[in-house]
Amino acid sequence: MFSKITGTLLKNATSFSIISAFEKVKWIFLFLNLIHLVLGSVLFTLSIESVGRLIISILLILITFSYQRRWCFDASRKILTQFHGFKLGIKAIYTIAQQEFDYANIKNIELKEVHNTNKVILHLKDTENNQAAKQVSISLKVKSNKLSFVVQQLRSNLSSQGINVIGQFGCINNKVWPSFGSVALDQDTVKAFIGINLFNNPVMRQFPVILFMLPLPSQYFHRVWIPSYISSILALFIVYSSQNFIAAIVVGLFGGGVSAVRRKLICDKHYTFGASPITEIIISEEYLDIPAVYFENKQAKQIKKTDIQSIDIEWNWYKSGKVQFGGGYLEPYVFNLNIDVENESRLVLAGQSFDSKKLVIALCELGYNATLTQITKTPMAWRYYILGPLVVFLLGVIGYGLYMAYFRLIA
Repeated sequence: MFSKITGTLLKNATSFSIISAFEKVKWIFLFLNLIHLVLGSVLFTLSIESVGRLIISILLILITFSYQRRWCFDASRKILTQFHGFKLGIKAIYTIAQQEFDYANIKNIELKEVHNTNKVILHLKDTENNQAAKQVSISLKVKSNKLSFVVQQLRSNLSSQGINVIGQFGCINNKVWPSFGSVALDQDTVKAFIGINLFNNPVMRQFPVILFMLPLPSQYFHRVWIPSYISSILALFIVYSSQNFIAAIVVGLFGGGVSAVRRKLICDKHYTFGASPITEIIISEEYLDIPAVYFENKQAKQIKKTDIQSIDIEWNWYKSGKVQFGGGYLEPYVFNLNIDVENESRLVLAGQSFDSKKLVIALCELGYNATLTQITKTPMAWRYYILGPLVVFLLGVIGYGLYMAYFRLIA
């Protein structure tokens, strides 16, 4: 007989399951699909299109219902199964990932709050087979007023199967993400930083450098923006002389486009040298290859992992269209990767010049000593340089329009 506890724990006579927070999201989609099915049935008319929609709705409901991401403790077999995929009853339809752990190899299970998320962490005994195994964890999504009850039931059920449970949520050993501070790079930190689990994908080891996004020396700044300066002056002159706002906007955008093209040409000329230079950052378990474009002497470097003292990743949130860790519409933005090498000066890699977030994942997966440091600097500040003049321009247009309307009414 099944006994479901607050949608998180599931128990029967021979097994006990922990349902992940990610799986519980399926009930939202299931509810929406059921509403769509009911509305479709009420408004049903006999036609090929209507029958097709009805079949699709039923299939979506079955797929959503069958989705599972959970841990199953089988007392009869003494096996913990980590399952991610689609299953109806005991029949697996499609398996995304599955892993089994013998009870004899389980050291203990720890309850810990990691970066504002309640996690159940599996610790394995040190053996030849699992000595290099990664930490395995599952997150719990439980209302605060029901958390103590769920924890009590969790401890009781695991202890009855002979599994030792340690730790608790809200204790001093919990991991906390400090605001505008540094935190060591590990899987938990990266998952909170990126916001999604990318660890099932192969580790990216080659990172093409975008020359256009590399910082240019200060002597090139005005040379790049001269077309924009000229187009802005012409746009203001057109507005003043003919009040043709569309033409003014077109001229302004044209100048911005010319500046962008000019920047690319200057970047290509400044950073490209020699015959077919390598413009990729390459990472492996033993070394880090940095292309010549990051060095004034135009010589590429291979830095051994053992020579790297530390890697400090400077970042901050910026607003975007995705809900991420910490609430709000936020996404991490990497400013710089500061690499301290033994007996050498600090090497600074501009984060916007390559896929820095995937490099953060690679650094973690390949065991590099790194930290994430949140700084107060505003990401992509150039947006405000565009937004400010645009606001002034729109206010000028509105003011001029009201001014002209006032004189027409008097006349």
